[in-house]
Amino acid sequence: MQRLILNIFVLLCCGNVFAEANLPSHTVETVEHQKRLEAKMEKMLRLLEQNQAQIASLKNEVAELKIKLFDEQINHGIQDESGVVNLQASASPDPVSIAPMQLEVDNRLSFTERILDPGLGGDERENELSLRPEIFIQTRYSTMPKESASIEDINSNFRVSRTETRWSGRVNERFGLGLELQYHPAPDGSSKEILNDAFTEYYPGSNITLRMGQFIKPFGFDIQQSSSVRESPERAIFAGYFFPGQRDRGVLLLGDLDFLNMPSLNNIQYFAGVLNGNRFFSDSNRQLNYNFRLRRHFESINLVAGVSAQVGTQLRPTGLRGDNNENLFGADFQYALGRFGFRGEFVAGNMPSTLLGLEPEFAPAFRPGRHSWGSALFATYQITEKDNIYARFNHFNGDPVTGKNVRAFNFGCFRSFHNLGKLGELSRIGFDFQIKDRVTFEDDAINTRFQITGMVKF
Repeated sequence: MQRLILNIFVLLCCGNVFAEANLPSHTVETVEHQKRLEAKMEKMLRLLEQNQAQIASLKNEVAELKIKLFDEQINHGIQDESGVVNLQASASPDPVSIAPMQLEVDNRLSFTERILDPGLGGDERENELSLRPEIFIQTRYSTMPKESASIEDINSNFRVSRTETRWSGRVNERFGLGLELQYHPAPDGSSKEILNDAFTEYYPGSNITLRMGQFIKPFGFDIQQSSSVRESPERAIFAGYFFPGQRDRGVLLLGDLDFLNMPSLNNIQYFAGVLNGNRFFSDSNRQLNYNFRLRRHFESINLVAGVSAQVGTQLRPTGLRGDNNENLFGADFQYALGRFGFRGEFVAGNMPSTLLGLEPEFAPAFRPGRHSWGSALFATYQITEKDNIYARFNHFNGDPVTGKNVRAFNFGCFRSFHNLGKLGELSRIGFDFQIKDRVTFEDDAINTRFQITGMVKF
């Protein structure tokens, strides 16, 4: 049996050899070529598998590096020609891995811009005038009055604290304008429409603007910061005493120094104004005031610093002789570091003689030659894209009403809502708790310990 099987196997092998020997020569070459291609294909497949493993490993490495260097990119800048941080400059683009991180970059840049407000006090040439007005509404619930505060000091618990309608923008290449109407409980209990801004702008060049009319005074940060982006409900205490209403009337020259083509003077804004010295609501001072301000943006470290000065005169009560100067000097800074934001401001000068009112009302403790000064330190942390917490210490020496010093500490939180369609392009709700050692009388200060504020901007 075994011998039979062996004979069959030998015959089969011989048959196979005979068959191949009788194949045409080109067929044999084709078979050999096929075998060589198959072997080469197997080799390439093995190399492809190895390359895919290396690519996956490199992707993981790149993602880890992006996460590790993210804050450094934000603070020190991988910047493109426009000065904007570009995450994709650090590695080959990978839409899947870059997309969520690019969103984080955009969020961080938005936070940094809010803290620094690099365009603070700028002109309207970048905004095209629209017939659609910008509308801002702020509501407030106040409770837990400060000891010794009366109902006149805190108004009512529920109120619409501010409603503003604004048109502003560039009319053409050379001219722009701004108009803002505000409706709120005015001083002395009179509710009426108040003209906030009414100015025109002329653009003789790319680095210079001439503004004429009524507008926000170019001094410091706090009085120029818009109510729609301010984190805490109130401005610093000194703002209401030194700059009631925040506005003045006159002529202002503003721009930047980039046209000098000197690296040491890049990103410096300048403001120089001749104003009529009025107190906005009390237009009884015909003397001129002169305002000057310089502000520089240090892009590489996310820092902005400014200095301001006002030289002029103010009203003096009848029967009092002496110094009627209204000379003020100030310094301020804004700094962003990752999710942290910091601001500080200091203002000092002659004690203000009048309070905010429809008619001139002199401060009881004012004496010619006396001085007042105020400061504010602010810190905030961005928990998420929408949620923020903050704290602020506020100090004012030389209250012209009581003659004493005032200190206040605020801390709170707020949540922002963006692009909500009919609810507005920016909305916010916040909670603020205040500790203040005495009642104050300046504009925009509520003598309560707890507030809930809501605002919407259309």
